[in-house]
Amino acid sequence: MRPDFKRPAIAGAASDSDLKYISEDILKALDLIELRVDHFSNLTDGHIVDVFKEAKSLGKPLIATIRSTKEGGQRDIPDSKRIRLFNLTRNYADFIDIEARSEIFDKVRNLARDAGITLIASYHNFESTPSYDELSGFIAEYRERGANIVKIATTANSKDDLRTMTRITLDHHQEGAVTICMGVKGLISRLFFPSVGSLFTFASIGDSKAPGQIPVLELRKYMEALIER
Repeated sequence: MRPDFKRPAIAGAASDSDLKYISEDILKALDLIELRVDHFSNLTDGHIVDVFKEAKSLGKPLIATIRSTKEGGQRDIPDSKRIRLFNLTRNYADFIDIEARSEIFDKVRNLARDAGITLIASYHNFESTPSYDELSGFIAEYRERGANIVKIATTANSKDDLRTMTRITLDHHQEGAVTICMGVKGLISRLFFPSVGSLFTFASIGDSKAPGQIPVLELRKYMEALIER
């Protein structure tokens, strides 16, 4: 249930209104589309299904993300509703992203398992980068709990933080990990980590959805110039 990309892979993060910005060039530049439902302007069932159908027609794997405000979500959506919306999107999504520390992790894991969808257990730290041992233990724990992919997004405040996350990427790339350093000092990670083992990274379609996230075309341009030759 792990993807196998032929190049350093980019997931384009999009809201419902961002789909109109996906030009042919952007579509060629990205490898997955992450639909950030917490950024949608309308959370009615019909609207969400229509957006997922439209995105599905673009021919790229879809990540369904309904992010909690505790880890950077745009709006406060009760957990009970998040479960219902994940269930609503299961027929269109190829991946479901749920915060590993969420109280609904086990329920969403079971939903993804029943639907045959790849489960991403995500962890976001908007202040710092924990120790190597803590992050390594976190990956092991959530792989044990049933995650197909563990996503670690921390904030880089120093070169040591980048070194820590580089070690995590190198040591756990065979287990299925997505690694990102957020913030200005972490920008290089969005280019470098996919080249050394992160399954993919994230770039923006429309407005940035996370600190340090840059546009899809810009990131692909750097990848082509520095990595893909």
